[in-house]
Amino acid sequence: SVMAELYSNALEHGVLGLDSRIKRDAHGFAEYYRQRNERLAQLSSGYIRVHVQVVPSQSGGRMTLRIEDSGSGFDVEEVLARPLDVERLSGRGLSLVRQLSSAVGWSDDGRSVCVEFCWGALA
Repeated sequence: SVMAELYSNALEHGVLGLDSRIKRDAHGFAEYYRQRNERLAQLSSGYIRVHVQVVPSQSGGRMTLRIEDSGSGFDVEEVLARPLDVERLSGRGLSLVRQLSSAVGWSDDGRSVCVEFCWGALA
């Protein structure tokens, strides 16, 4: 789901500072999750905040999901400009989030993401 992807990104890349480019092959995946477990075990502070707002309307509704983390942030434009490499075993998450949501945007130097979902009323 979109929320699981955003939470994983906030934890792994924000709070833990992991680089997903490590996951280029099976060996890289193993190294990534070794580092993940090591950093989780050593973690003494950090946060992930989740904010959810649902606004119904006569014509449907809108849900806004905002996730913030205590990480160092990232260069949003640089990451979004990377070409999608279908041969890679990872790195499709943000593209998928953008495809599934009505709107998505990052702020606070990449430490906060806001995703919006809109739907019409059922007939």
